Amino acid sequence: MTDENQAAPLAIVIPVRNAAHLLRECLASLSQQTRTGDSLIVVDDSSNDATSAVAERLGAHVIRRNAPGGPYAARNDGWRAASQPYVLFTDVRCIARPGLLDRVRAAASQNPGLIFVDIVVRSGNTLAERVAAGRQHLRLEYYRSDSFLRFFPTAGLAVERVALEAVDGFRVLESGGDADLCWRIQLAGFRGLNEVEEPLIEWRPRSDVLSLVQQWAKYGRSNAQLRHAYGSQGAVVPPPQSTVRLSAIHLRRTLRALRRTRFRAVPVTVVDGLVDLAQDVSYGRTLRDLRRHIDPLEP
Repeated sequence: MTDENQAAPLAIVIPVRNAAHLLRECLASLSQQTRTGDSLIVVDDSSNDATSAVAERLGAHVIRRNAPGGPYAARNDGWRAASQPYVLFTDVRCIARPGLLDRVRAAASQNPGLIFVDIVVRSGNTLAERVAAGRQHLRLEYYRSDSFLRFFPTAGLAVERVALEAVDGFRVLESGGDADLCWRIQLAGFRGLNEVEEPLIEWRPRSDVLSLVQQWAKYGRSNAQLRHAYGSQGAVVPPPQSTVRLSAIHLRRTLRALRRTRFRAVPVTVVDGLVDLAQDVSYGRTLRDLRRHIDPLEP
């Protein structure tokens, strides 16, 4: 652990749109860990609820956008308004466990370009929350298997300021801007990575099934876009499969899983299979479209 007097200050950047009801727990968990020199920045992406007022009451520095630009545009506004040598990006759905910021400071003392923080998805009472908790898609090990460059979501991603400046921050994408940023930073020569392996962030999932399915369909689209764009630089691009074939594959998987599932867990198993199918179908459709047209990520 670095000495408190030598630890570099952090900027913590949180993009928010119409999420005033989530801010209190998120900001309280962070503000009690900040030190002199830190900045806790909420970027209000043109909300029409009380997001800005709540964030200000809770002590955050608030940047208001006049028109919504999406979370990556908001993150750019946040880190550019700060001056600290490291920027920790997180989300309004995240709750910091004690020790998070000190562990990020310790990791930053080794001067990596990127720092990844392990994240636990909370469970809850709704079917969607139980499915999301079972998937645990924000754990570090989920992102270690790819043979291309490493990346991690902006729910728990700290980035060296000089690396952000070198690549001019995030590209404004629908989804996948975190992977795109991490890959561009490493391709720019910032190969140092560090991991905070303790699960020091909790993430609150969406509470309805439709939002969960849409979330994973969006992941499928962004995965296809990114891998198509970076294929020439070594990213693996799995070939797309037809929707009919994917439906048959996932139906068989779900039926096999149901044979091993207790009755009370049947809805979780079914929805989990539906989420996988949505992601894979979205990936396949997007990749086929990209191969017929111009990749939106290409210059």
